[in-house]
Amino acid sequence: MDITIKAVAGRIKVFFCDSDGVLFPNTVLMGAPYKAKYRSYYDGLGLLFLRELGIRIVFITNEKGENAAALRETVEKLNSLPSSKPQKANGWEPIVLYEGCNSAKKLETAKEFLAENGLTFEESAYMGDDLIDAPLLRAVALPAAPAQAEEVIKSICTFVAKREGGAGAIRDFANMVVEARSIDSFTLPTQ
Repeated sequence: MDITIKAVAGRIKVFFCDSDGVLFPNTVLMGAPYKAKYRSYYDGLGLLFLRELGIRIVFITNEKGENAAALRETVEKLNSLPSSKPQKANGWEPIVLYEGCNSAKKLETAKEFLAENGLTFEESAYMGDDLIDAPLLRAVALPAAPAQAEEVIKSICTFVAKREGGAGAIRDFANMVVEARSIDSFTLPTQ
């Protein structure tokens, strides 16, 4: 692992993340009475690993309303795990979700979250896949992209996952952070 990435990954305290193209594949099942989305259990475990390391998870998406229903449901499910606050007093911080954030709004929302929580961009990572994500990717210390991200986006990222969005990209990021911190992944919880 590159020594620069290792140093940056070692100090990350917040992981900002897009949804479509990162947690979910950048595809939509048409013709159904609802907007169906798929996600990987690998990514769910990756988010769990990051939370176990004390890294805050913040989804910032352009989706809103019904289009964000799958993401809201995922966040609610992850926040209800027994290791999460408030179920466990010293548990993981809740995953935060911001909807309806276009390109400029994603950056502004991240700034507000950081200010409210006493954190900085130097302690932040973001995974995005398309042009809407560029301003926030340029602001964080560790810009990341899934394998299928637009080439122009991958070119500005320090970390590019081997797997695509919705198929393990977040897990690849989490595995990299675990390795950078010299943590034995077998010691991390699996649920």
